[in-house]
Amino acid sequence: MQYRHSRKGINMIKINHLTITQNKDLRDLISDLNITIQDGEKVAIIGEEGNGKSTLLKTLMGERLEDFTIRGDIQSELQSLAYIPQHLPEELKKKSLQDYFFLESADLDFSILYRLAEELHFDSSRFASDQEIGSLSGGEALKIQLIHELSKPFEILFLDEPSNDLDLETVDWLKIQIQKIRQTVIFISHDEDFLSQTADTIIHLRLVKHRKEAETLVEHLDYDRYSEQRKANFARQSQQAANDQRSYDKTMEKHRRVKQKVETALRATKDSTAGRLLAKKMKNVLSQEKRYEKAAQSMTQKPLEEEEIQLFFSDIEPLAASKVLLRLEKGTLSIGQRILSQKLQLTVWGQDKIGIIGPNGIGKSTLLAKLQQLLSSKSEISLGFMPQNYQETLQLDLSPVEFLSQTGHKEELQKIQSLLASLNFSYPEMHHQIHSLSGGQQGKLLLLNLVLRKPNFLLLDEPTRNFSPTSQPEIRKLFANYPGGLVTVSHDRRFLKEVCRSIYRLSENGLEVVDLQDL
Repeated sequence: MQYRHSRKGINMIKINHLTITQNKDLRDLISDLNITIQDGEKVAIIGEEGNGKSTLLKTLMGERLEDFTIRGDIQSELQSLAYIPQHLPEELKKKSLQDYFFLESADLDFSILYRLAEELHFDSSRFASDQEIGSLSGGEALKIQLIHELSKPFEILFLDEPSNDLDLETVDWLKIQIQKIRQTVIFISHDEDFLSQTADTIIHLRLVKHRKEAETLVEHLDYDRYSEQRKANFARQSQQAANDQRSYDKTMEKHRRVKQKVETALRATKDSTAGRLLAKKMKNVLSQEKRYEKAAQSMTQKPLEEEEIQLFFSDIEPLAASKVLLRLEKGTLSIGQRILSQKLQLTVWGQDKIGIIGPNGIGKSTLLAKLQQLLSSKSEISLGFMPQNYQETLQLDLSPVEFLSQTGHKEELQKIQSLLASLNFSYPEMHHQIHSLSGGQQGKLLLLNLVLRKPNFLLLDEPTRNFSPTSQPEIRKLFANYPGGLVTVSHDRRFLKEVCRSIYRLSENGLEVVDLQDL
């Protein structure tokens, strides 16, 4: 692959016949991508979990990726970029806020820096603190990266799932920023609301035929029009394919009757002259059959769609709806000496489905950790937990099959592989080390682990993050139909409305009930 700077345009990336192949199983993730990205375009990369979105983003940034073979040509006059990855980089976790903002600050515009801090309600006095970035909440860590990257000069902004950990207000703020900045933005997102308000060009990465064949689609349309067009095209092609198939079946049925009639006559004839005439007729029939078969190859084909995930809880014995699991009375949340929230009052019943919202850094994950500690001590509760940081639970050096297996018995392994297949894992992916899987695939693995363990109460920290628009409805259905109780932290409006029966907003002064209609 060639990656070179061009002087032909301004802030333009021109991609010709780009194909990216995963070296482990020699599978194409991106196939023959052709697109010219102009100055100011807002390009969204979408697709299912594990389809190569982050790989494509890093390739466009000019990164060298050892685990992939990249063919094609990328022309770019990109001189400066801003980038916010999906996960907080390891090199940032141990860095203090002071070092991050002031030690290497030559290219930062501090007037922008402090303006953004104010807009994002981040206390600018903390810029000079020794607090390590890794100790911040996921949302706060993302906020300070946004502040940092947007305060320096850049031609293109690259974002990998930027709305994952942000509170609702900050997500709305980011939508407006992407809309109004003059620079090009290339981003990955699974959030349909976010996509519909930001993107004007779509790159759709698909893996069809049981994830064996890559299909890369490009449309210079906003997300809503793209989705509508795809649905309309799918319906139209499906109908035409059905019509063509019916016509073909009708023609072939008529042909089979003629062929059968000639075959019967041939077997019955004892006259050599008649036999020769029938043999000639059979030759014509067979020749016609070949023409029909050739014509069938040009028929409209039924459009290929990626399979929806299939996952559900079974054999759950929920706690009694009338059972009080815990009561918080004037509780306090704190990290070290810092008080996050006080006067906490919350009663959790056996089959409650409670959503927790609130600004980044207020302590929502800390509250979940507190609930986990309190509930884990109760013998009647079988507790399932899905953390925001998947690495807290996953063993990254194991394969999905190894991680899920309890006994190693043949029957268990077959069941696990069948369940992984229902979540659109290919056979090779089932045996790759977990660290090589995408964030969405790791999330699916945690969900499957919960299903196999059959807990009667769940604590979920941003459960829909990293899941594609195709998977998210199934995730919502999974938890909406879950017979046990749950408490979830989420910034996903659709998830909260479809799954939760009560919503609380966490603030410095405790928990406040929120009307679902006000989300």
